[in-house]
Amino acid sequence: MESKYINKSLQKSFKILEILSQSVFPLKASSISRKAVMSRTTTFRLLSVLNQLGYIHKNSETNTYTMGHKAFQFGEISDYLQSISEESKDILNDISKQTGLITYLAMLEGPQIVHSDKISSNNDSGNFRTFRMRLDAHCCAIGKVILAYRPDNEISLIYKSYNFYPHTNHTIANITSLKKELNTIRKQGYSLNHAETFDNVYGVGVAILDHDQRSFAGISFSGSKVLMSPKQLPDYIKILQNASLKITNLIVDK
Repeated sequence: MESKYINKSLQKSFKILEILSQSVFPLKASSISRKAVMSRTTTFRLLSVLNQLGYIHKNSETNTYTMGHKAFQFGEISDYLQSISEESKDILNDISKQTGLITYLAMLEGPQIVHSDKISSNNDSGNFRTFRMRLDAHCCAIGKVILAYRPDNEISLIYKSYNFYPHTNHTIANITSLKKELNTIRKQGYSLNHAETFDNVYGVGVAILDHDQRSFAGISFSGSKVLMSPKQLPDYIKILQNASLKITNLIVDK
């Protein structure tokens, strides 16, 4: 490529995006500056622009940065999913066998989740299957619990121009209702799906958190209303929470 066509600011902006896209966890500006080998002044200026455009997200509480919702329009986070899938495979197999329920692992991409794993105790091929399925985050347990552990301004940006699709009569219909439920989920530590995605399909989800208590993935159980009875829920929640902690220790402390 001829050098006269290279815009230095654009080149540096893409460098920042590359650095953030390679990190599952939030990074501080100083770390980005060091990795990009550019001055802090330049780094802060470009981070500000990218944040305003929605390609990265700044958590004002921790002064850290992650990829923004717009960046996910250009691709998916397959490498992260694959890595987490491999690391947590045995844990997910164990809890699926323990409960007899379908177990999911997923990550957030904008207003949707991407399921990486679907594990069933009835699956004869090793009880493990890696697949890709996108689903609106606002209508399922795993999506809502991941959203619950993201900053409020990030939620507002994600759903700024989003039309809430009513998958069933129980699906959350607007951002106000979603934020209200996310607040409840944060307080109780888990989320429920009351036939919000498909009729007669229920679920319970728990977030997988980093050391800053920000979600980077989630796990859930899914089943019929009979299988997901209120009597069983406390046990399922405890199993998911224990599994979540184990996965955090494997991924974050690796």
